Amino acid sequence: MKGKKQAKKEKPIRILHVDDEENQLEFTKLFLEQLDKDVIVDSASSPEEAIELQKKNNYDCVLSDYKMLSMTGIELAQKVREKTNVPFILYTGQGSEEVAESAFRAGVDDYLKKESEPSHYQVLSKRIRDTVEKYRTEQLYRKVVEESRDGIIIISDYKIVFTNQAMCMLYGCKSPENLIDKDVFDLIAETKEELSKHLNSSDRKSLKPFEINIRTSAGAIRVAQVSASEINYLGQEAYLCFFRDITESKRMEERLEATHKQATQLLNLNTVDEIANTTLDIMQNVFEYQVLSFQVVDKGYLRMVDLRGAPKLNKPLPLKGKGVTTKAARERKSILVNDLKKCSYYFRGTVDSQSELAVPAILDGKAVAVLNVESLQPNDFTDDDVKLLETLAYHVSYAFNRLSGKNIIPKKIDDTTRLNYALGRLENAEKVTSLVRGELKGSIRSIKNASGFLRVKPEMLPNIADSIDVSADHASKVADMIDETLSSTPMEENLIELNNLVKTLMDSAYIPRTIKTKVSYQAGLLVAVVDKDKIIRVLENIVNNAIEAMNDGGTLEVRINSIEDKAIIEIRDTGKGIASEVMSKLYEPFNTTKEGHPGLGLALSKKTLDDIGGDIDVKTGDRGTIITVQLPISN
Repeated sequence: MKGKKQAKKEKPIRILHVDDEENQLEFTKLFLEQLDKDVIVDSASSPEEAIELQKKNNYDCVLSDYKMLSMTGIELAQKVREKTNVPFILYTGQGSEEVAESAFRAGVDDYLKKESEPSHYQVLSKRIRDTVEKYRTEQLYRKVVEESRDGIIIISDYKIVFTNQAMCMLYGCKSPENLIDKDVFDLIAETKEELSKHLNSSDRKSLKPFEINIRTSAGAIRVAQVSASEINYLGQEAYLCFFRDITESKRMEERLEATHKQATQLLNLNTVDEIANTTLDIMQNVFEYQVLSFQVVDKGYLRMVDLRGAPKLNKPLPLKGKGVTTKAARERKSILVNDLKKCSYYFRGTVDSQSELAVPAILDGKAVAVLNVESLQPNDFTDDDVKLLETLAYHVSYAFNRLSGKNIIPKKIDDTTRLNYALGRLENAEKVTSLVRGELKGSIRSIKNASGFLRVKPEMLPNIADSIDVSADHASKVADMIDETLSSTPMEENLIELNNLVKTLMDSAYIPRTIKTKVSYQAGLLVAVVDKDKIIRVLENIVNNAIEAMNDGGTLEVRINSIEDKAIIEIRDTGKGIASEVMSKLYEPFNTTKEGHPGLGLALSKKTLDDIGGDIDVKTGDRGTIITVQLPISN
């Protein structure tokens, strides 16, 4: 019926039946094609005829008699196996256990005796279909495994018992046979203890992906992300492991981090020439291409400031004229051309470049400079290169912004501002009174009690000294909080680049060796209008809390992203989480379960972020805590 979707028709099963008895050929063809409408049977009266037919056609199964004049069915199976792994079923009336054993040794897939009853053909038809479907499934699975871009291995007792071609390519050998039976530690750089820690998870059926280092046959190290699951392989406990090569993405992360780190030099420069020279130094370290240039936009022209790897072109280029760099400046977007021979707007400089990448530095919606890299080879640039050069261009824009005197945003101090400031001081004074009455007095009282006790029993000094230290530290921290509250002034708003700020913070933080750190930065420049010291204090407090939550070790992860006009700084730990009684009043002062802590960190952090239009969010559980800080960013 038209308009009704029909079920997909199954692929027919083509059978080659070999038997030197004509009647047997006719009856078998008749019954099999009647019992299964998807079966097509071709008949051959001799093994030689069968071999010729096999060469011309793609059969799904060979059905053969055992005893024939020119050769046996087993001998025919051996010849077929020289060319193909198509299922082979031995179908004979003169079989025995010895024949069956010889048949299976020769690679025959199934063995069936002929019977006189017509109903026997139903059994034969089912055996053929089961054998063919199993073969097709195995072929499909093998095709998926062999064509997978991920390396696949099966490990049993730390030996490699199966692998695919992609794993061979990752390791650097020609065929799977080169890896079979190898010790897995010939392949990976980790120790047995480190690998066992990854594999012996509490939920062994779906292990958490982990990173591992592959030691290639050439001695190089490549990084792979591994997904593993426990399986039964040939009756043995084993692990099925998928290896995804992430070497290039890790290298991209390192190049991006190096770009951010080196670009901090631009913030201290005072002239365009200094910015150009330092930018090209960074480009030379990160990109390693033949021709590098830094050009500035000047009165409708693009003027060369500095160039590496080729003679300098002193002639300014009109922005409306030809050129990859002028197009980037004119359209205010990155231009990548990987085949300059086919580029209609290419303008030849002093060398015959084959590919070129130009990225503009944008300030106030206008291009102020263009960063350019050229290669003497075609197709020499990638999307990662574009991202890296754009990141550096953001830093250049920031440096130009600083030169123009826009790094500090002036604020008019009027009578309303002064009044609000005075009211704020009064409000802070009330908070200080609460602090003095509560926390500070309590700490001083504890010290005085300890002192009086020592006068009576001086021999208790070793035990009481710790109590005095805790109370003194507590009082000192509360005093610091009071001092901060009293000295609070209207925020001095600066343009702060958040990638660099977090990088500096993480480099200076004391992190125990038992804690692994992962930091991922936002590609490009993230500029927030905030008080630098206060934001550092907020982030330091969160990071320190995360470290203290992982006394037994764990992972500290910091991620920087942006959504619309907000910067998102996410700090994750794998500690024990925050107790429910603390979560219920998280941002209240003195809310803490830690001895010696005044419990003011998150309260002050919340107030600081509220004052600048930011936000803080906390999620916690058995697997750790995630604290997300939002900051307004400047366009």
